[in-house]
Amino acid sequence: MKSKQIFKEDNLLLVTYSIIFLFLIFQKAIYSPDTYSYLLAMPYRHLGYVIFAKTLFYVFGDYFDIAVIVIQSLCCLAGIHVLFKTISSILNLNSILKLLILIVLCFPLFEPLSVANNICPEGLGYPLYLLFVAFNLKFLFQDNSKALTYVVLCFLALVFTRGQFMFSGLIFALVYMLKHKHLLLKPRVLSKSLLLIFMPILAIAGEMSYHKLKDGILMTTPFGFVNISSAAYFISDKDDAKHIANPDYKAIFEQSYDELKRKELLMSSLPESSYKSYYRFFHNHIPQICNHTTFETAKDYFFQKQPEAPAAASFYNTEKASKHISLALIQLNFKKWIQLVIANISYGFYSVFLLMFMCVAFVFGLIKIVTSFHKWYALLFIFSALSLSNAVLIAIASHSIMRYTFYNYTFILLTIIMAYKITRYGIKD
Repeated sequence: MKSKQIFKEDNLLLVTYSIIFLFLIFQKAIYSPDTYSYLLAMPYRHLGYVIFAKTLFYVFGDYFDIAVIVIQSLCCLAGIHVLFKTISSILNLNSILKLLILIVLCFPLFEPLSVANNICPEGLGYPLYLLFVAFNLKFLFQDNSKALTYVVLCFLALVFTRGQFMFSGLIFALVYMLKHKHLLLKPRVLSKSLLLIFMPILAIAGEMSYHKLKDGILMTTPFGFVNISSAAYFISDKDDAKHIANPDYKAIFEQSYDELKRKELLMSSLPESSYKSYYRFFHNHIPQICNHTTFETAKDYFFQKQPEAPAAASFYNTEKASKHISLALIQLNFKKWIQLVIANISYGFYSVFLLMFMCVAFVFGLIKIVTSFHKWYALLFIFSALSLSNAVLIAIASHSIMRYTFYNYTFILLTIIMAYKITRYGIKD
């Protein structure tokens, strides 16, 4: 009877995926300014989507658009299917919850996101993230040692495509070590723990090698601190320049600050209000603050100072300057900065109550897996930690637009499901 039910479910899934696939391939490809920066392999773009886009453009030429849509659609559906089946198996869900999870998993394929049709990293980042989580769950809870190989491969591909997930693997590393804490010093457990912990170093080494080969500079992909500097500039004061010792960085700050003040893009330019209102303004104007002002100011400064340097040098130096300036400004204006970040995180969850629920679930799950490890507590911790870590990283680095936060939707739902199952039914083996 069980095999018949599985067969029936798989048939329904196949029909559903086929309908979605046919719908997607008849939609137009979506181009954005980001698309061209990947096709041009700009120094501030991660290598994963650059290689993907340029390879397809070279191979398929005039059929590039349809090739991208077909491949991204298949990848997205594969990622959705693997995670859906893994979650269904581990949680033993009923049909209604399965349907709800499937709907949320498929949501990003349609408007307003349309990730499979958008020629941007989300088309690969989304399925890679789903696969990364699925293989980690298989490794942790289905005793599938082979899945660890896929975890590492998916992690590297994911981070090379979307850098925001650089530290996601540490969540699973912590759960694995707590699950096997009594055997942690055994070679088999210790080696796997270290592999999970040091995956980010492998990714950083890969990125630096790529930029050394392509751009002639041994560097990580710039733009991380360029983005982080946006909020730091937004809350800054003119007198903060006194605390920036490096003369080049001080000059960049002063030029950027004056330009932001002229454009009325500083918190001090706004009427006194709540941080919720300040964040809304910041959220709506971050392209003007970052891309069109602070980034351009620093990049032009270094290009004019060293016109003979490699093209990527100005991007590299801009990232270094942004790091120094950001850390100085955040330290000087920490109270304003942390309040803006909290408003940013809250905006990403659409409700302060949902954010509070996720925080409670995270803390409760963490305490439980430390004191009395169980699969249900571990899953509650994993789902809440994935959502919160991504939300916090986004809030620190940029603004909580749907393009960055949609990865969380399924795991927010799964956190709610796990909290309900634990509360309603207690711990189940």
